[in-house]
Amino acid sequence: MLYLNQLKFPDIPYEHNLDGGGAPPEKSTVAAAGCGPCCLCMMVENLTTGHLDLMDCLAMSAKLGANRKPGTDLKILGKWVAESYGLDFSVTDDIRILAEHLRRGGMAVANSGGDREGYKGIFTHGGHYMAVVALDGEEVCILDPSYFPGKFDEDGRRGKVKVAEPFIYCSLQVLKKDCENRSPAFYLFKRKSPVFYQ
Repeated sequence: MLYLNQLKFPDIPYEHNLDGGGAPPEKSTVAAAGCGPCCLCMMVENLTTGHLDLMDCLAMSAKLGANRKPGTDLKILGKWVAESYGLDFSVTDDIRILAEHLRRGGMAVANSGGDREGYKGIFTHGGHYMAVVALDGEEVCILDPSYFPGKFDEDGRRGKVKVAEPFIYCSLQVLKKDCENRSPAFYLFKRKSPVFYQ
C-alpha cells in the first residue's frame, strides 16, 4: 500500500492561497501544504491499477485552480482524480456514511479542522487532510501524510490513537470529533461498480 509523507518534500514548491496573495515562502511547499495532493495520490495507487505522480498532481491543482484558497480544494481536485481514474466520488459530513463506505471497500480523505475553543486537534493544530483506508469494527485505519515520531505524544493527543507505522488507528468517534468543524468532512472514493450485461 502506498504511503506518502509530505514532510519528506520540503524542497518541492506548492503555491496556494493565490486569491489571498499567496502563502509565505515557508508555507509554500509540499511539506507545509501538500497533504491534499499526497492523499489523492494514495487514493489512486491504493484503489486502482493506475498511478498518479505527486508532481503531476501538484501541476493539475494549479491548472484547475484547486490551489486558489489555502491548501487544496478537494471538491475540485478530488473530482478530477475520480473522473481521470475511474472512481466514484462523493462527499459527506456523516460519520455513519463514511463507516458504511469503508465497510464496502471504499477509501476516503478526512478533513481535520485542528484546534478550536475547548478542543485540541488530534491530527493537526490547523487544517489537514488524511487518507482513511480501512475500518475494522469501530476503528479506522489512517495514513497520515504529516506523521512524525512523537506527533501523538502531546497533551490532549496521548492515548487517542495507536501507531503501527505507517498506519494510525483511532475510533470513529475520535475521527468524527477531529473533523466536525469542517465541511465536507469526508471525501469518499471507491471503485465503480461493474456493469453486467445479459
